[in-house]
Formats: sequence, structure tokens, C-alpha cells
Amino acid sequence: MQGAIQQRWNTLGGAGGVLGPHLTCELPTTDDTGRLTHFQSGSIYWSPATGAWDVRGLIGQRWSTLGAERSWLRYPTTGETPVRGGAFTHFQGGSIYFSPTTGAREVRGAIREGWGRLGWENGYLGYPVSDEKNTGSFRGAYQDFQGGTMYWAPWSGAHALKGDIRDTYATEYPGEDLLGFPTTSEIRTPNARGAYNHFERGSIYWTPTYGAHPLWGQIRDIWATQGWENSRLGFPISGPLSSFGSDLEFQIFQGGVINWWPGGHHIEYN
Repeated sequence: MQGAIQQRWNTLGGAGGVLGPHLTCELPTTDDTGRLTHFQSGSIYWSPATGAWDVRGLIGQRWSTLGAERSWLRYPTTGETPVRGGAFTHFQGGSIYFSPTTGAREVRGAIREGWGRLGWENGYLGYPVSDEKNTGSFRGAYQDFQGGTMYWAPWSGAHALKGDIRDTYATEYPGEDLLGFPTTSEIRTPNARGAYNHFERGSIYWTPTYGAHPLWGQIRDIWATQGWENSRLGFPISGPLSSFGSDLEFQIFQGGVINWWPGGHHIEYN
């Protein structure tokens, strides 16, 4: 053991530190790019591009399960770093975050960047509770967090859904197939009485009193021309509905109903 690996081990307290005594001499990594040394409580990996960093504990176990330096995460770029409620290690291809309640989970790419914009583990999403998964259509991906879900597609970016809006998108309606992917994370309405997410083909609006309801198509456009939730119509209290046996579609709002049919529409106020 020598050089950068020796220096990192010394920085961590040597044999009396978090890694403990070494179990192996310095060895070549399996991709022949770097070097490594295993210790009692972890390992230190070095590569010319990243330097020498420790991987240990459940974060180290997760990285090893994924394929260590041969995985898409590749080499560590930080040591294990404590944060509120847990710890993380950054890698060339992403990060692994750990907390006692969520375990060790990897985050990467645009979903990781979107999570970072919302405050990482200190934001309302909290820690990841799943790995990144493909959506049902395989056109995008999503990852669940303690406080919500981050959805991503190449054309819409990564945006977060939470609470009733997320549940409505995922379960009550066909979600991705109907509304498409989210194009915003959750936003409070200007009047501070509710919240919404916009999607490729519509929106979901939420209030504490009436819950979350989707809007799309011509009815959404008509509502927008009236002033959205600040209009006389207020917030939606139902999703879009149709009249059996006719082309009439309608949606109920706090202050009335929007009726639409091909070629026309009518607003009924309460």
C-alpha cells in the first residue's frame, strides 16, 4: 500500500480509523484502470481520473452489488459523507444515498439532477426509497422518494409529483398514457390555496378541500382563458366527464360547469 491510497487511509485515521487495518496489499482493479486496497471495514479505490476514495458500509455493499468500478457508477469521486439522517458517496456516474429507514439507493442522470434542484435529501422528496425504473411504456423512467416520485422523459426532463397529485396521476387515470409526462414539478397556485403540475397534455390541480383533479383538451383551454383558478369558476372539483350518447363533455368547478361539444361550449355559473 502506497501513494494516494496510503494518504487517504491515513486521513481516515489509519488502523484505528473508520476503515481499520488493511486486509490486502494494493491490487489492480478489475478493469485495469486503477488500484484498490481492502480494509476491515471497507475499501479504498483509486483511478487517475478520480483520485483515492473510500467506499464502505451499506453504500459499499450496494456499489459492489451493482458491479463496483465496472458498473455504470464507475469510480467514487468522494468518500462516504454524512448528511442529515444518513450519508452519501458520489461516483463518476451518479450517487448512492443511505439512511437507516430507506437503505442504500443509487440515483443518477436527470433524475438525480432534478432531485438536487429540489434540495437533495433536505428537500420535500427526502431520501430515495427505490431504484430508478422504466415507466410502463419504456419511454421514460421514474424513481420513488420518501416524499414523492420523480418522473423523467428525454423530451420533458425530470419533474416531481407528490401527494394527491401523484396518486391521481398514477392510479385514478391512465397517467402517462393520458396526460403524458410532467413538465413541471409541483407548484403552489398564486392564491396559495392549492397546487398543480402541468403535463404534456394537461394539468392536475389540487386543493385541500376538493382533492386532485385532471384537466385536458378544450375544457382546460376554456378554463385558462377565464383566468384559471382565479376566475369565477375557481378550482375543479371533478375530472372531465362525458354525457352518455352525445358528444357533450363537461367538468364541474367550484363556481360552475364548463360544457363543451365539437364546435362550441357554454359555461354555467352557480
